[in-house]
Amino acid sequence: MEDETRATDISERYTRFAEVEAAPRSPLYAGWARGVASDDDVIARISTLPTLKQQANLVFASARFAGIPPEPWAGVRDSLLESWDAIAAFAFDRSTQTNEARRLATLLPAFGSAASDVALIEVGASAGLCLHPDRWRYDFGDGRGVGSSGAPVLSTRANRATPIPARLPRVGWRAGIDLNPLDVSKDEDLRWLETLIWPVGDGDEDAERLDRLHAAADIARSDPPRVVQGDLLSDTKDLIAEASRNASEVIVFHSAVLAYLTANDRQTFADHMAESGVTWIANEGIGIVAGTENTAADAPDGAFVITRNAEPVAFADPHGAWLTWLEP
Repeated sequence: MEDETRATDISERYTRFAEVEAAPRSPLYAGWARGVASDDDVIARISTLPTLKQQANLVFASARFAGIPPEPWAGVRDSLLESWDAIAAFAFDRSTQTNEARRLATLLPAFGSAASDVALIEVGASAGLCLHPDRWRYDFGDGRGVGSSGAPVLSTRANRATPIPARLPRVGWRAGIDLNPLDVSKDEDLRWLETLIWPVGDGDEDAERLDRLHAAADIARSDPPRVVQGDLLSDTKDLIAEASRNASEVIVFHSAVLAYLTANDRQTFADHMAESGVTWIANEGIGIVAGTENTAADAPDGAFVITRNAEPVAFADPHGAWLTWLEP
């Protein structure tokens, strides 16, 4: 009975992934997820993974990392089963560290325009590709932008209420923390980040996202970010203490991180942010930061909500494609 319950749960999660998350973005992954949801043999393999490692985007990225091509489910199902040991090993060792630089375009208005040097700490920083907000030019649409004309561009569709900063933040100190930091100077780590980018259409590369990843990797290689290995609950406080000695304002930010914590651990982290005196900017799913569940009725489908010190300020596309600033 327990095995049947576990299998049903996996099937339901993959069905939801197909219909809610993948269908609008990656028809190929939607097809894979539907295939998994109705395949007892594949579900049995996935059930051997820890619950946090059973998520579809991690399993699918691990499959592609193991050499499974981005082709329709019927053509790859048997190969996935044959390669399962390698796929499971990658899923155990790695995580969904998407590190989408375009999220900076939706976070920048929440950062604001600091009058003096700020310290940035990214929680769940992956390879640290979002630790250089000052190295890009931003295009918010309708002729609105900020940044050097010679810098690579991050574009988002921002509504008219969005407070476009007059200048980029002056970052005097920056660091990230991650359980398993990546290093884009290592070919395998860069390939993993490439593999985490979902195929579009029936299996085509998402050329725009790949180009953006490579631009962010170039910035990181030219100015390597410091990303320490550690746990956000126990180790972030040490980075905050160090940052506070180097800047008058400390901004702690993260995207799609707290969903991997229990509700109690999320509250513990939120309490620490409130007590630490930092500016805390979260970019998470609806309801992940306490209180944001009250915004659900107004949120576009699949939106993240950006909070500043736990107060909702905007809805955003999870990968930074659009930003809807909330009216006061």
